[in-house]
Amino acid sequence: MRRRGITVLLGAVLVALLTWQSLSMDVAYVVFSPGPTEDVLGSEQIDGVEHPIITADTEYPSEGQLRLTTVRVKQSVTLAQAMRYWLSNEYAIIPRDLVYPPGESEEDIAQEQEADWVESQSNAEQAALAYLGEPAIVEVVADSGGLAAGDVVTAVEGNAVTALADLADYADSETTVTVTRAGESVEVPGVVLGEAELSSTHEDPYGIEIDTEALDIGGPSAGLIFALGIVDRVTEGDLTDGRIIAGTGEIDPEGNVGGIGGIQQKITGSAEAGAEVFLSPAANCSDAVTVAPDDMTIVRVETLADAVSALESLAAGEAVTTC
Repeated sequence: MRRRGITVLLGAVLVALLTWQSLSMDVAYVVFSPGPTEDVLGSEQIDGVEHPIITADTEYPSEGQLRLTTVRVKQSVTLAQAMRYWLSNEYAIIPRDLVYPPGESEEDIAQEQEADWVESQSNAEQAALAYLGEPAIVEVVADSGGLAAGDVVTAVEGNAVTALADLADYADSETTVTVTRAGESVEVPGVVLGEAELSSTHEDPYGIEIDTEALDIGGPSAGLIFALGIVDRVTEGDLTDGRIIAGTGEIDPEGNVGGIGGIQQKITGSAEAGAEVFLSPAANCSDAVTVAPDDMTIVRVETLADAVSALESLAAGEAVTTC
């Protein structure tokens, strides 16, 4: 009996050790948790010097805040931690390969995140200028079908061009394009615009500058909030109406808002920052409502115009489209 008891005890100890070892092993997942939020209408310090995040030649004050949102990524996760995080709405367990694709180094991914971050600010500025009605400059990026790099497209078949959208009807057929080339107006016949590489930028009469040197952030998801910050900064009135507004969403130069990752963690972080309103891409609404606090309004947006209109309606005490 004594020998059998010792055997059972040793077996139990072995099982406990194996269980402990299994729970302590890293798994092929990462964890998203709420990250810091930043007010794009505010400033950050570098070596004791304040750096306003968004500036313009003529600025209008706001009493509230427009906060971009982030997530933290925990890369090393044990089985025990994964099981604990899985039970909490505050965290998300994501397969590692979705965040860190095989074959890409952490340095490669960091560079991609930085490139996305820079592009998000450029897209936000273009979307804001488009919303404000500033004219577009449509430029040829590379030589193609009679067009030369640097040409500025001013008309198609005699119709003035003020945006890329004006070219949609001429994408697949030969047409006559008027361009400004070396300061002169030139007509180029037989151009298929769908084969041309074009870019569109809007004139900036405001002197807009975005300074994010003090922010250690990457990725594209702050685009919507940057665009709103620009609109609020250069127009009279206060889009925030004195509130703390948070949000997220990738934005393109035309002002369309796309879905992002980590929406639940971003809402949790926004609540901790005191946000009363959260702007959610329409694509993320179904996840957003699962963690929305009772005292937070989750606004559904598909475009920059939607977001501006919603904030104006909230300031006027009117109903908005929610998730």
